[in-house]
Amino acid sequence: MTAVRRMLVLEQQAGNILLNMGYEPLITTNVEIFRYLTFNVIARKDLKNGTFDVVMVKLKISLHAIRSLDEAAMLCREEIRCMKKFFDLLPDDVLAGRFEVWFSIPSNKFQTFEITPNGIQEILSPGEETWMQERAP
Repeated sequence: MTAVRRMLVLEQQAGNILLNMGYEPLITTNVEIFRYLTFNVIARKDLKNGTFDVVMVKLKISLHAIRSLDEAAMLCREEIRCMKKFFDLLPDDVLAGRFEVWFSIPSNKFQTFEITPNGIQEILSPGEETWMQERAP
């Protein structure tokens, strides 16, 4: 499978996961959001209180599961740098949505991380265990 074809398949898989989580994928192509940082999927979910949640997903490929937050931070250093600048520009009372990086790892799974104003953290789908916890002694 070519790299372009594989990324299209991953975008479709990510869109399906988001649909199952109640989101409506709005865009499933590379979209530049903030100075050379592109996201592969942008999705929206209407919330019960009349507001909505927006998630922007950057897809990456890893040959193995990410073993630590330090490793994730190293692999996402450009995304963290760009999003830090973005967060610094936002007024305190504005919610920008969520910014996530999904790594396609062996066994056809995604390992997901959220980029926040404080850095990066692993996030899980309901019922999933973290890869980092599984490998802890």
